[in-house]
Amino acid sequence: MTAQSSARSATPTVTRQPDGLGKRIGEVAEITVLFDAKPGGAERFHQNAAKIQDDAFQYEKVVGTVHDFRVTFINNDTQVIGAVTYDGDFKPYMADIFANAAPWFDEMFEGVVEGWPGATSPNIVDWLATKIVEADMWYASNPTMTVEDTAKAQKVTQAFNALLDTASS
Repeated sequence: MTAQSSARSATPTVTRQPDGLGKRIGEVAEITVLFDAKPGGAERFHQNAAKIQDDAFQYEKVVGTVHDFRVTFINNDTQVIGAVTYDGDFKPYMADIFANAAPWFDEMFEGVVEGWPGATSPNIVDWLATKIVEADMWYASNPTMTVEDTAKAQKVTQAFNALLDTASS
C-alpha cells in the first residue's frame, strides 16, 4: 500500500446528521438555509450589519459551538443564504442557539426574511427545517476538533510560544 492510498483510506466519512438535516463529519456539522428576502430586507440588514457582526462575538461566547457562520444576499437581494458549521447534533444545536441567541437572530432576520416567525416562536425549528438546503459537497478541515478543542489548542500554542520566547531571551 502506498502512502497516497493509505491517506485515502483514512479519509473521514461525510454522513447526514442522525437527528436532523445537514451533513456531518466527525464532531462537526453544517446547515445551509435559503430564505426569501423581504423587499428592502437586504438594505435593512446592511444598515445593521456592523452591530450584527459585533454581536456575533458576544453570542458565540454563550453558544460556544460555532466554527463559522455567514449570511449572504443573492439573486439581486431577493434571497438570503445562511451557512453555519457547528459542533454536535442538529436538535441540541437548534435548542441551544434559539435558547441563547434568539435576540441576535431576530436582530438579523426580522424585517429581512419573508415569513420569519421570530426566534422565540415554538415552531422556529420546524419553520427553519423547510428552508434548509442540504449541501451537495461539504468539507471540514478539522472534523475531530470542536470549538472548545480549537480554543484549548490555541492557548497551549500561545503558552508554548511564550515559553520559547522567554527561553530564547
